[in-house]
Amino acid sequence: MVKGIGIDIVKIERIKKATERWKGRFEKKILTLREIECGLGKRDRFAYVAGRFAAKEAVRKALGRAINWQDMEILPEKNGKPSVSFSGSTRRIISEEGVRCVLITLSHNGDYAIAQAVAIGD
Repeated sequence: MVKGIGIDIVKIERIKKATERWKGRFEKKILTLREIECGLGKRDRFAYVAGRFAAKEAVRKALGRAINWQDMEILPEKNGKPSVSFSGSTRRIISEEGVRCVLITLSHNGDYAIAQAVAIGD
C-alpha cells in the first residue's frame, strides 16, 4: 500500500552556489560519507549533489516529516538504479509507522535535478 509520495525539483546552479559559498560544509551536511565518496570523480559534481538533495527532499515529503539528512543514504544498486536506506532514529520511526521501503527515482535535465519518492507500507 502507498503510504506517501513526494517530489522535488532543484536548480543545479542553486546547489552549486550553496556548495561554493559554504566550502564543502553544505555537502557534508546533506550527504553521508559514502554518498560523497560515490560522487567523487563524477563528470558534473554539482548535478550529482543536486540529484541527491532533490531525492532526500522527495523522501522527506513522502514520509511526511523532516528527518535527519544523515539518517538517509542514496546509493546506486549494481544496475545503477538509486536506492535509499535509513539509519538511526529514522529507521525505527518509519518502521513503527509501517513503512517497509521507499522507492525513488531521480533525473537531471539541463539546469535541473528532479526526484520522486514513494513510501510503501502495510
